[in-house]
Amino acid sequence: MAPESTPEAKSISSGVSYIPFGIPGLDGQVRGVPTGSTVLLAGAADAGGDAFTYTSLATLMLAKHRPEMVPNGIARRSETIPDSVTYITLSHDREHVYSELDAVLDGYQFEALTEHMTVADFSQRYMELLPVPDALFDARRSADDIEQPGAEPDPSSEPSDETFEKFLESLGEQVTEAADTLVVVDSLTDLERATEFGLPKNREVAFLMGLREAVVNWGTVAFVKLDRPAAAVRSDELIHGLLHGSVYFYSNDKGFETYRTMRVGSFGGALDTERQTVFESRIGPTGFRAKATKKIGPSNW
Repeated sequence: MAPESTPEAKSISSGVSYIPFGIPGLDGQVRGVPTGSTVLLAGAADAGGDAFTYTSLATLMLAKHRPEMVPNGIARRSETIPDSVTYITLSHDREHVYSELDAVLDGYQFEALTEHMTVADFSQRYMELLPVPDALFDARRSADDIEQPGAEPDPSSEPSDETFEKFLESLGEQVTEAADTLVVVDSLTDLERATEFGLPKNREVAFLMGLREAVVNWGTVAFVKLDRPAAAVRSDELIHGLLHGSVYFYSNDKGFETYRTMRVGSFGGALDTERQTVFESRIGPTGFRAKATKKIGPSNW
């Protein structure tokens, strides 16, 4: 096959559009997420990744459906934003997801997001694959209370032949059905924990690689959450650099306060060799906010 000519390559490049992050103080400083990207959101559990995710989703849905409620810079880019969100949760059920959203977002943000979001709750199927003691499992909300995507009811109550491999197949089917939406996979943490209970590590990595390539084809954006210290993720050769881009969240205790920062990793490798902008982050009544504070070189990461 002959190599593409420069005009053809330029045409492809100019066709790439960007979705804003939906974070005050970050949009305007960075270009946004290229469509067709899968983004890793990684940091310790208290570093702000959850609040970032919820604020981003809410702001993007406001920009799409109530643009008068967001800054003009984001509202003007609403044509690139999908109409809805598909939030895939593995170990936390739908009720838990909504309670976390409510804890972080203001009322108008919560309404805008939940009106245009589908929560695909895989938590019951996930827990059934773990050796949870029967008494504790029975104390959990029953399967009748929790919708299980991709699972057929078993009226005979016979032992299930569910496996982690089938579970991942169902996750893939759910993501495929959501191809025209903004997708969130919550979380890679749960898949990593499942490797302690029989999920082969290579299946987890293959799922991420498949997700990455599918999203390129669909031209949408997918976020994958990971609760693990950012420094540990950056030193993990299996995960670091596997997806198209990353947002890393850091936290340090300073007296009675937690000082949080975030950094945007590379999309296509270019940013890895440049000086990175550190954003101070805060979580307030309307969610996550960022403020550019300084630039650092790669050796300081």
